[in-house]
Amino acid sequence: MRLIDADEFKRQIAGMTIVNGYSAQKANKICELIDEQPTAYDVDAVMEQLKTDSSVRLYGSGNSNNYLIPLEKAIKIVKAGGNINE
Repeated sequence: MRLIDADEFKRQIAGMTIVNGYSAQKANKICELIDEQPTAYDVDAVMEQLKTDSSVRLYGSGNSNNYLIPLEKAIKIVKAGGNINE
């Protein structure tokens, strides 16, 4: 599997539609199908899960956004795209 930029793909479909004289209705349906696909990897969900599951927040380090999380748990969260339930 590989990730694609869905918005860029839809722009390319729109461009092909115009250049080749394809039906705008068919192009719109294809774009709708693209929009209906689930997100394969949600970076925001991963970041939120990492923050939520951090076992210890590091204070006094000069940066209040420093967190500590076991490596194995972080790897599991990243591999799951932020969608783990424990």
